[in-house]
Amino acid sequence: MRKSLSLVLLGAALLALDVRAQDAKGVLDAAAQAMGTAGLHSVQYSGTGSVFMLGQNFRPDAPWPRFKVVKYANAVNYDTPALREELVRVDDENPARGGGAGGFNPATGQGGMRPILGEQTQVRQATTRTDLGTLQIWMTPHGFLKAAAANNATASAGRPRTISFKARGKYTVTATLNDQNLVERVETRVDNAMLGDMLIEDVYSGYTAFGGVQFPTHIVERQGGNPTLDLTVSSVQPNGAPTVEIRENAGGGEGGGGGAARAESKSIGEGAWDVTAAGLHSVLVEFSDHLVVVEASSNDARSQAVMAEAKRLVPNKPIRYLVNTHAHYDHSGGVRAFAAEGATILTYELNKPFFERIFKLPHTINPDNLSRSSRTPVVEGVGEKYVLTDGRQTVELHHIRGNLHNEGLLMVYLPRQKVVIQSDAFHPRPGAKPYPTPPQFTTNFYENIQRLKLDVAQVLHIHGGMDPIAVVARAAGKS
Repeated sequence: MRKSLSLVLLGAALLALDVRAQDAKGVLDAAAQAMGTAGLHSVQYSGTGSVFMLGQNFRPDAPWPRFKVVKYANAVNYDTPALREELVRVDDENPARGGGAGGFNPATGQGGMRPILGEQTQVRQATTRTDLGTLQIWMTPHGFLKAAAANNATASAGRPRTISFKARGKYTVTATLNDQNLVERVETRVDNAMLGDMLIEDVYSGYTAFGGVQFPTHIVERQGGNPTLDLTVSSVQPNGAPTVEIRENAGGGEGGGGGAARAESKSIGEGAWDVTAAGLHSVLVEFSDHLVVVEASSNDARSQAVMAEAKRLVPNKPIRYLVNTHAHYDHSGGVRAFAAEGATILTYELNKPFFERIFKLPHTINPDNLSRSSRTPVVEGVGEKYVLTDGRQTVELHHIRGNLHNEGLLMVYLPRQKVVIQSDAFHPRPGAKPYPTPPQFTTNFYENIQRLKLDVAQVLHIHGGMDPIAVVARAAGKS
């Protein structure tokens, strides 16, 4: 009797699923007809608006920093499939706060690599060779309808109508249709090293007919709860891009873990090493019975490489502390890996509630070491000055007051080595052109060193390189 009941229930579930799939076909057909999707093989569109830099906010509770988009162009080929998005952005905020610097802003003395033009070009391109490339293409309104029709989509009952399908077998992509059967929202979740199963939402409105195809004239993308793109579309050309040229690297990597990384190290003085992995730097400092690492940077894999190098250099001492300079994602994505190993996270007190929150976020798409462990992370917020010492080796943490890059920015001073470690408070970086005027964040950084009366010989940069303090003084306009 129990076996028969189970079969009946299984049959009912399969029947319901089949009904939902059949219903989805009708909904998709109606949407494709309303939007002119069947005959659409490619589309080019352009416009202007704003772009916002994910994970680069001035403080953890602030939105992503905004940049003006003076030119935007996107070409999508649904037959290849491929996508190429290009935008030109300008930093017109005054004062400019946060990271992800754009074109040079003469009002603040900050910006990117093209100070004369005051612009910076960014390119995002995708093919279905990668997970995220697939999602970028299929989250466009017409791309969603094509992918849903090919991937056994199901539809919800009632209003508003929603349609869902699985991309790459692990990403649930869902669209909401309005009363005119037009796609008004597409959302999914992807892995992010900081935010775990991060929600991405694309909202489409202001549909207008272009050559028999309905296309939105207003597009808003949100990642991690804040806008990353707000675009007003001014031109749409259906079937105007028979090919999309993908240049250099297509698609990009996954949002969280990254591939395997290797680390290298070199001494910067007795008991201290500069450790390089995946192009970014951490600093290892040896104490009498433990180790301290400064900066975890971008992701779990990179942190694993740094920890492996620390174990090779000093085999029998645990990493007791991980110093986080600030909460920007390129400097914090690997913090979870150190927490999983039992290291106490030291960060400026402003950042403590943020890290305590992100440590609790689910990582089911790409589980990391912390999500697989039962360990409760320990975060210690530090104030204006915090000192670690065993009487012989010393590490000092100092808050960089008044820096526009990040309100919770720390620098780390090693008095024995006469080295200051900084992240994102110095320009020019290796290979970059000098700014026409000293940037605020560099001038502010040098002024904080002077305020604290630190005896500094060298400045080590987390993004690469080490300079005599005189070089920093010149870049800050103080020599």
